[in-house]
Amino acid sequence: MNAALYPPTSAMAVANWFLTRAWREPNVPVVDQLKLYKLVYYAHAWYLGNGRGPLFEEDIEAWPHGPVVRDLYIEFHRTGRGAIRGLGKQLVKRDGKFQIDRPVYEGDLEPYLEQVWDTYKVYSGIRLSNSTHADGEPWTVVKDKLGLDGKPTIPNKLIAEVFNVKVEAS
Repeated sequence: MNAALYPPTSAMAVANWFLTRAWREPNVPVVDQLKLYKLVYYAHAWYLGNGRGPLFEEDIEAWPHGPVVRDLYIEFHRTGRGAIRGLGKQLVKRDGKFQIDRPVYEGDLEPYLEQVWDTYKVYSGIRLSNSTHADGEPWTVVKDKLGLDGKPTIPNKLIAEVFNVKVEAS
C-alpha cells in the first residue's frame, strides 16, 4: 500500500486526538480553533517533511490567519476564541449508509502525534499562526504568489519541500 495514495488517517481524527490529549494536560494554553488548526497543520507538515506522504487527504488552504483544513473550520468555528470543549464530527459511509462519527485516531501514529503535541503544546493559537507566516513558510509562499482571495490550497509538494529542509537541518 502506497502511503501517498492511502493516508493513514483524517484531519478530523488528528484534530480529535489533539483535543483529547489537551484535555488530559490542563496546564498548557487552551486549544482554541486557531491552535487546533495549526497543530493539525504541523502534524501533517512534519509527516510530509519526513518523507512519509500525506498524513490525511484533506487539503490545507491558505487563510488569513494561516493554514486551515476547511472541514475543521466548518466544525469548530462556532467556538470563536474560546477553548474547544467537544470532539469534531465527520460524516462517514458505513455499510452503504452515511453516519455521523467522532473519529479519534489510535494506533501506530500516537507516538508521532505525541511528539508534535510536546513540541507545540506550550504555544497559543496566535503564536502558532504567526509562525506559519514567516518568510519561506508554505503559507507565505502561497500568499505571496496567489494572494488569499479564494483561500488557495497549499500544495503538499510545497509543504513537503519546506519541511524536508527543516528535517535535514535538525
